[in-house]
Amino acid sequence: MTTAGTGPAVAVIAGTPYDTGLGVELLRAEGLPAHPYAMAASPDEQDRLQYHDPGALAASFHQCLAELRAGGTEQVMLFCNSMSAVVNHEDAVLPVVSPVTVYGELLPELGSSLVVTGNAQALLGFERTALRIAPRHRMLGVSDPALVRGIEAGDVEAAFTASHLPTTLRLAQHLGLDAVVLACTHFTALLPLIAAVCDLPVIDVGTRLVELTTLAATGSVDHG
Repeated sequence: MTTAGTGPAVAVIAGTPYDTGLGVELLRAEGLPAHPYAMAASPDEQDRLQYHDPGALAASFHQCLAELRAGGTEQVMLFCNSMSAVVNHEDAVLPVVSPVTVYGELLPELGSSLVVTGNAQALLGFERTALRIAPRHRMLGVSDPALVRGIEAGDVEAAFTASHLPTTLRLAQHLGLDAVVLACTHFTALLPLIAAVCDLPVIDVGTRLVELTTLAATGSVDHG
């Protein structure tokens, strides 16, 4: 068993330096050593790789895992919803906790949801998982790459206010959906803003990723 704060650091792999840094910050707040590994320098580069050169992105991801394993890393957190949909990581050389892991546990508990993502690849990943394990799930999906770029620009509140999200949240409430799912790790930064204006339960995939990674790294058992 590993004790939090000791042992090999968790590797946080994500699309850009922003979300890798956020993932590292959240793990360190839980007492875990963690290091960031960004696959791209910006959202634009990450989108280009995902849509136009997914093979190169997958190769870089698996090469990173191989190097991490050789260096003694034992646990990886894939802190990027869209990358988890593009890169096959089921048979990776290291254990990977990813958004797909979170979808698998939450979908059987929900009849319907508003799923908010940073690009359509992340929507695809959520819908693909739903079709496999909860085919009756009613999903309203919205992607907003501009909101991701606004968050990375540094003014989270201004980016939220200028986005479609406040209006879309009201629509989700009007439709009587079971929950709002934040399926972009950038949107973890929006959680307090969304919770303040939304009466529906809000499920943040990024927060749950950190919880599951902490449990895996410390050898704890999730009783929740």
